[in-house]
Amino acid sequence: MKPKSSSKSGSAPAGEPQIVLPDGQPAPSTPAPAAKADPAAEIASLKDQLLRVRADFENSRKRLTREKEESLKYANQSILSDFLPLLDHLELGLQAAASAQDVASVVSGLKLIQSQFERFLTDHGVTPIEALGKPFDPHLHEALGQEPAPGNPEGTVLHQRRRGFKLGDRLLRPASVVTVAPNQTAA
Repeated sequence: MKPKSSSKSGSAPAGEPQIVLPDGQPAPSTPAPAAKADPAAEIASLKDQLLRVRADFENSRKRLTREKEESLKYANQSILSDFLPLLDHLELGLQAAASAQDVASVVSGLKLIQSQFERFLTDHGVTPIEALGKPFDPHLHEALGQEPAPGNPEGTVLHQRRRGFKLGDRLLRPASVVTVAPNQTAA
């Protein structure tokens, strides 16, 4: 029987695991230490390597922490810069309101600012919660009270005092509502 020969050059000796580099190539095998190598020098070399690796790790950890803090610090920069034109238009509206002769033009200007603000919210994934005429949902609505309303089903939202909003699937603020009170029947 013929002994099997390895077709790969530089393969690991039998019984030793082979190390493969990220590019798929086998790592060069390290030669066996010479019998006359100084163990103290080898230990010193390994300690030096360990200290360098530990220092590299600490530097990487500190850099990642610093980058994360900076990222969190400036995470809202894009949204806030989109918010500035709204402030500009509100300031212009207040200046115009101070010298306006008729209330209708002020109301018209405020409605324009409101629609621009609603468009800003929509562009950033914020949607209003539709509450009027819907059944009360404690996950979306905050009940302020109940009022009798003949002809309307019990628990239906009758009035909305403050709009609620969602960001994607998350609730930002519940809608403050008044619901239809249960029917009071005389015994």
